[in-house]
Amino acid sequence: MLPLFQQIGILAFGKVKPTARRFTRLLVGGAVAAVFGLTAYVGLLIALGLYLAEMLGGPLAALIVAAVAGVCALIVVSVVQSMNRRTELRAEARQRAAKARLPDPVTLQLLAGVPALLKGRSLIGVATVAALVYGVTRLQNSDRDYRD
Repeated sequence: MLPLFQQIGILAFGKVKPTARRFTRLLVGGAVAAVFGLTAYVGLLIALGLYLAEMLGGPLAALIVAAVAGVCALIVVSVVQSMNRRTELRAEARQRAAKARLPDPVTLQLLAGVPALLKGRSLIGVATVAALVYGVTRLQNSDRDYRD
């Protein structure tokens, strides 16, 4: 019975192990790349500081390196904020578009009464609902014609 469960497990979850291995490799590789990138960045800052220290002196070189790093940080923060703002504006535009697609309040009230009309399951109720649906779709299509 155990070999049967093993075969079912291989069939059902066969790709789980390779995916987990790939994810682990990606995570470890990303961490190693991040360490090397930070090491290169620190080395670049030290080299820039030493180069400027020969020309301008130690304290002034440190101030220049700190100012350049601060300006780079401000640029990154402003870019991220502008991206976040654009995302918020797109979400607001989607919400406005969704609200514009909603029927008007009178139609919503009529549609709210549809379940009560169908409770009796009478032919008149079904005909009323069909006429209501036809009117609503006709009204929405006419609004689209005017907008275009």
